[in-house]
Amino acid sequence: MRRDYLAAGLMVVLAFAGTVAFRVSIPAVAFYTRGVLEASALGVGMLTSAFFAARAIFAVVSGGLADKYGYRVLYYSAAAFLLNAAVVNLYAVATSLPEVLAIRFAQGVLNGIAWVPVQVVLGRLVPESVRGRVYSVYFALGSLGGMAGNAIYAGLADAPITAVLAVSAASFAASSALVLATAVSVRGLELRPVRGGTKREIGGGVGEAGLAVGLLGVVPLVIIVLGSSMFNSVIRGDLIYMYMNEVFELSKEVVAGYVALSSLIALPMSYLLSWVSDRVDDATSLKISLGLVLAGALLVGSTWRELALIGLAMAYGGFSGVVPVTRRVAVTKFRLGGTAIGLVNASGNIGNVVGAALAGYLYDIVGAVVVGGVTLPTLIMASLVVASLTAAFLTAGFRKARE
Repeated sequence: MRRDYLAAGLMVVLAFAGTVAFRVSIPAVAFYTRGVLEASALGVGMLTSAFFAARAIFAVVSGGLADKYGYRVLYYSAAAFLLNAAVVNLYAVATSLPEVLAIRFAQGVLNGIAWVPVQVVLGRLVPESVRGRVYSVYFALGSLGGMAGNAIYAGLADAPITAVLAVSAASFAASSALVLATAVSVRGLELRPVRGGTKREIGGGVGEAGLAVGLLGVVPLVIIVLGSSMFNSVIRGDLIYMYMNEVFELSKEVVAGYVALSSLIALPMSYLLSWVSDRVDDATSLKISLGLVLAGALLVGSTWRELALIGLAMAYGGFSGVVPVTRRVAVTKFRLGGTAIGLVNASGNIGNVVGAALAGYLYDIVGAVVVGGVTLPTLIMASLVVASLTAAFLTAGFRKARE
């Protein structure tokens, strides 16, 4: 087997294992923080904010390291996954909200170091003609990992939190081993360079001297990811479990099951939207994706349970297209692809920081007040997606250069 194919396969498996490692602990910690530590909705939302604040900073740092050191930065990723296996067990001994927030912040640091180099190396290993779909498969396995994590938690919902954390730690350790195997398999291989660039490419031909131009080119990507991530922080973070449990009076097991089901429904949409990116153009794919996110966001806030669950699946499906396509653009159109991916990841992390904290604050202040058939906090959060959709429609720079 060719070593580049083996490495790509290992990274796809890693997306599953690493996501299971993190996602299985999310509902456990959310319910522990709310039920045992008696934190407010803002406090629960701050769990997501603390994680992504740390991840935003270290995503840019690790992206720059990936540009400088290539595949060798994967060894840092392996160490970060292994440290996470130890850190996650600290939740069981936390006795206050600040302690839980500190642990989640530490996990954000480690995840920022762990994931960006993997995404950069994966994009540089595969041909541009299939890069969007490879990223789609990678993130689809991540979504399956999230679904599996929720399913595992549903089965362990009545068990002590230590049992859930033990599963998380074991998955982090397995992820570390996968990254080490990937680093060994790519050693000595030459990663594919990005194209020289044309005027129709974002950041085309950007070198060290043209870095400022490149950063201007990445602004539309930043806006798109920032706006969509602000809402995504609610539906994929700690708050969605609390929201569904308290507004619709669904049990913890049922909420975790619906989140897992919505993730599964979104998988085919991710591949289809990435195919549009590879075969048509990136801008069209992003417009469709963000349209789905916006429609889903409005439905999630519906007072009808069935519409809210449909909206959850739509929002997941739309965001599953945003994620791989924006990474495809970053690694394809910029000479410093690692830095570009780091900036895109950082903007998503910042969106998660602000979005989760804002949603938690709004929920504490106004609760589930309904305006036009939609709960007010959700309506406000959904409006933030409009900026992303506007950026996608107004930007021509995503269009692929025609040979």
